[in-house]
Amino acid sequence: MPDQLNSPPSPSKPPSPPSVPSFPKPADPHGTTTGLAWPTSLTTTVDDVALVFEGGGMRGAYTAAVLTALLAEGIHFPHVSGISAGSSHTMNYVSRDPWRAHASFVDVAGDERCGGPGYWLRGQGLFNVDFLYDEVVRPGGPLPFDHATFHANPAQVQVGTFNASRGEEVWFGKEDMSGVFDMARCVRASSTLPFLMPPLVIDGETYYDGALGPNGGIALDAPMRAGYRKFVLVLTRPRGYVKGPVRPALDAALAARFRHLPAVREGVVRRPSRYNAALRTIERLEEQGRAWVFRPDSPNVRSTEMDVDKLEAAYRAGSAQIQREMPCLKAFLGM
Repeated sequence: MPDQLNSPPSPSKPPSPPSVPSFPKPADPHGTTTGLAWPTSLTTTVDDVALVFEGGGMRGAYTAAVLTALLAEGIHFPHVSGISAGSSHTMNYVSRDPWRAHASFVDVAGDERCGGPGYWLRGQGLFNVDFLYDEVVRPGGPLPFDHATFHANPAQVQVGTFNASRGEEVWFGKEDMSGVFDMARCVRASSTLPFLMPPLVIDGETYYDGALGPNGGIALDAPMRAGYRKFVLVLTRPRGYVKGPVRPALDAALAARFRHLPAVREGVVRRPSRYNAALRTIERLEEQGRAWVFRPDSPNVRSTEMDVDKLEAAYRAGSAQIQREMPCLKAFLGM
């Protein structure tokens, strides 16, 4: 979730129709001309380790490169979980689509349909959810989703969201994603940011970003409940990051805006302590040799960044870092 939820964007003209309907596919997701032979066998190559993707909005451009590298190396986990932007990574990883991983966090920002101040002024939120979670996955859309590969993959999937009507964390799995639009709805439910996006209502109940739940936005509890004891975690914050408390102005704005859904305010206010507790758990797992953690070691972009050049630079920085760290990861996995 963005850290500045109460800072509306500056006004501007509404977006004009785009001239290009889809995103070009690079020779390979690293943007080079060499091309990579992506493994296609739908088997797992790791048996006892779960993969967890943190969210963080467009900071996911940096960690999209990790997803790409895992696929390039043929590293396929049996359990994959994510929240918010991490749920998008989960879908792209399990469908084994490195091109979509890159396009979802870099190219998409160059499309005026993605969102912006014009949409905000029309009351549609900063991000255009109709485009991002509907139009892009339609046949012939700019981000087609390989639903057949997704379901053929034997990996278990868990996507976390927050039912604000009941004040409960909810987990979606493949059984909830029988079609591509069901998948997109689950990802949207996991990623719906208070203030910045309109709420999603499913069967009369309102859903918001999964980071409002008890894990603070890091879906480590899902594989733990499934019985896993070793984890690879892909985080979007650097080592040593600590989330600060919610400012009084934001707290007041939440209380006023969500007076009929008090669980939203409670989730946002309690998120820093929950998130920091999750980080402490991860550090203990590292000390015990039970977790390998990717953390950006270069400056990452803002969660609401929409500059394609900055997002591409973040992706390339993430690519360079994971290539340096890949030997350590493989050693952890016994590969």
